[in-house]
Amino acid sequence: MLGGQHMVYVTDMRYDSCKTLWRQLSPELYPNDAISAIRKRDAIKNITWSGIFTLNGNFQMRSLNDGLIPDDVRVKMRVNNRFNNWWDDVTGAFTGHPRYQFTIENRESLDITQEDSWVNNALDSIKVVPNPYYAFSDYETSQFSNTVKITNLPGTCTVTIYSLDGKFIRQYKRAEVYQPYNQISPAVEWDLENNKGIPVASGVYLIHVDAPGLGRRTIKWFGVARQFDPSGL
Repeated sequence: MLGGQHMVYVTDMRYDSCKTLWRQLSPELYPNDAISAIRKRDAIKNITWSGIFTLNGNFQMRSLNDGLIPDDVRVKMRVNNRFNNWWDDVTGAFTGHPRYQFTIENRESLDITQEDSWVNNALDSIKVVPNPYYAFSDYETSQFSNTVKITNLPGTCTVTIYSLDGKFIRQYKRAEVYQPYNQISPAVEWDLENNKGIPVASGVYLIHVDAPGLGRRTIKWFGVARQFDPSGL
């Protein structure tokens, strides 16, 4: 699946079997030194594209010694316009970034009205992930963090979490402001603690979302708490 998750990197450097990137990013070469931000910056600034190729058909990649790709393959990557270097119009300095221009004609933003057909269903896409939660999630960064996300939220809303018997657990008030070139976060991260900072117990919880002008939505969420790990103490 996904080509064995082999990452493909396209750089603006002369091909050297990724030796330069390996020297800059490999922890094996610096066993007593974490990868510094400067070394990482110097490495990734030369990467212009990265991704994982998908494979069509019911076949698998070969081993590294056998060349990975099971058949002849040709990879083509195209853009509609050639890359042009970007020069600062004020200082005349070369910045090195590609720049593209586009126009949008005969289109304009419209005010949202209650009569719009999608307004009544705007909150249906709100989810709690993962649901159910079995002690761990992909959002957690260590064995000491607990994280679930309430996703696809509107910019302005109040998220209130209750126990199944109606006891107040936690509340988040969102007042995100849309600004040009800035994308607001569509999610709230819950650390599985109540408003006093105490971890919640395993069970079913009700998550109520109140979005002015859009409506209300209540979601059931089930989670199994993780067993306490004292190894970090």
